[in-house]
Amino acid sequence: MRFSKFAICFGSTAFLMLFFAFLAHADLYFEYENISKNIPRQPDGSRIQKNYLTSSASRIETGDGKVIIFDYNSSVFYTLSPMTRSYSQVKIDDVPGVPAEASPAEKEQLGKLMGGMMQLKVSPTSESKTVEGYNCRKYLVDMAMTQGVYWVSKDVPGYTELKSIGAKLGSLSAKNPVLRQMNIAAIVDKLEGFPVMIVTNMMGGTVTSTLRKVEQKPLNPDLFVVPKDFSLKGK
Repeated sequence: MRFSKFAICFGSTAFLMLFFAFLAHADLYFEYENISKNIPRQPDGSRIQKNYLTSSASRIETGDGKVIIFDYNSSVFYTLSPMTRSYSQVKIDDVPGVPAEASPAEKEQLGKLMGGMMQLKVSPTSESKTVEGYNCRKYLVDMAMTQGVYWVSKDVPGYTELKSIGAKLGSLSAKNPVLRQMNIAAIVDKLEGFPVMIVTNMMGGTVTSTLRKVEQKPLNPDLFVVPKDFSLKGK
């Protein structure tokens, strides 16, 4: 059970970062309001998730005290804990839970196992409605123990660049046997629009994420750098 939860967490985080990482060539900032209900070991309530995107890096402030930075050039994810002034890091080609000294064959084998557990399936529907002022189409997205309803729109600023990143995204995710199995590049291509509302069912509860703000504006490069006074966990 612990392994499966870790796998889902890793896969979901990587999927979000890779999905949003290439939505825009220009700098882009947008916010989601995430409302959680009946999620085990998580209080019900609302939090704002802040997303910052540039051509070389992305940053997610989850709203629960965590910050995730993805540096495209180094292919490294950084997870920051501002409360403890510490951070952890993982390269896109690493497989979580596998010792660094493991052989490439061992990493590949476990990566395929985890990827198989987290296979993503996207099913378009014929349903449409207006959400937050955008004309949206409904998609069903299943992964492991989660089921999601995605309302997406092509009218959201930043979406037009999405189609141009398929090859780059596929090359990047192919470095990791987990993400390769999930086939994220194909999933992003199938979701024909920017997610405006996402309703995710998991572990008996729901998380509803609604797009509240989108701005195309220059972003400070310091947002995408680990502060010098943060210490690496485990050292």
